[in-house]
Parts: sequence; structure tokens; C-alpha cells
Amino acid sequence: AGRPAIKEPLSAAVRRDLARYIRSRKLDHPIIVGHSMGGFIAYWLASYHPDLTGPVIVVDAGPALSGDLEEAKTLRAQWKNATDEEFAATTRAVFASMTRQPKRMEAVIGLVAKSDRRAFADAIYELVSTDLTAQVSEIKSPVLILAADGMFQKRIAGQIKDIPTHELVVLKGTKHFLMYDDPEAYHRELDKFLAKYPAKD
Repeated sequence: AGRPAIKEPLSAAVRRDLARYIRSRKLDHPIIVGHSMGGFIAYWLASYHPDLTGPVIVVDAGPALSGDLEEAKTLRAQWKNATDEEFAATTRAVFASMTRQPKRMEAVIGLVAKSDRRAFADAIYELVSTDLTAQVSEIKSPVLILAADGMFQKRIAGQIKDIPTHELVVLKGTKHFLMYDDPEAYHRELDKFLAKYPAKD
């Protein structure tokens, strides 16, 4: 969103820095919440550092997209090499289709449009090419997955089946930004999960 891009892979850097932050602040198993790419990072953090995290809430994300390296390369090239006009048009079309509340997306789309093209393309490459499915069995925390009502819910269900303690809740009638589409159901499910697995004092 207009800030300088880092040179290293974004998801891996965020996972590493979150682990460092938890340790440096001496946080006692904090609650982790992530949507989309943030949800992917939540799986990564909880599976690679299972003794650091408390309850995990993942919003419409699985531990893998396709894992297809060629697809990842193609997508990275498409986004990285897009003209300003192509980038603006494509991001608007893609992100506007992710909710039933398009007005709520205007601020998000505005931030995306300011993003560094290379960083954006590299982040997509990283998400598509990284498969954490075999790793999620290492997660010790309880995990709530809130999924949009669409074609990916079955794939997510198959990918998370080895997480020892998990719940998958599909919010009917929602798209990817489900917290915009049905905020009442979204907050109700979060409250229910955190009542069952409260934060530590």
C-alpha cells in the first residue's frame, strides 16, 4: 500500500517476525487471526511454532492453493508485467468480485492499487507454490476455519483434516471477504470459539 517492498519472501518474513515478536514480548500463547494470505501465515506460524500460539482463527484460507510451480510462475509474470492500466483494472475486477458488499471494498482496492507490483506478484507466487498441508498436523492449538460459501470449502476441508483440534464453519451466502458480507455471523462464530478457548490472562 505504498510502503517500500522488502526483498525476501513476504509470507515467510511475516511468519518469522511474528514468532520473534511473540518471544520478545513474552506473549503467552496469543490468539492468532488471519484472513486470506493472513490465514495462510496463521497456519504456517502455528505449525512451525506450535508452542508459541494460542487459539487460531483462519478466515477463508487453506494451507495450500494449488502447489503448482508452473501456475505460480505464470501468475507472478502476469501481475509483475502488467501495465498500470492492466494492474488497476485487474485488481478492481478481482477484489470487487470477492464480496457482496462492493462499496466496502473501495478502501481495500485503493490500497492494493498502491502496492509494489513486484511484491504483489511475488506474494502470489509464494502462496501458490507453498503447500503446508503435510505440516498442519503439527499444530497444537485449536483452530477455527471460517469459510466462504463457495467452491473452495471442500478443498479447505480436505486440507485441514489432519489438524488435531479444528472446526470448519461455512458462512452461508458469503464470498471471500465474509466479514463484510455477514458481520453478525462472523462475530458470532468468533465469540463462540473464543468462549470455548479463551485467551490466557
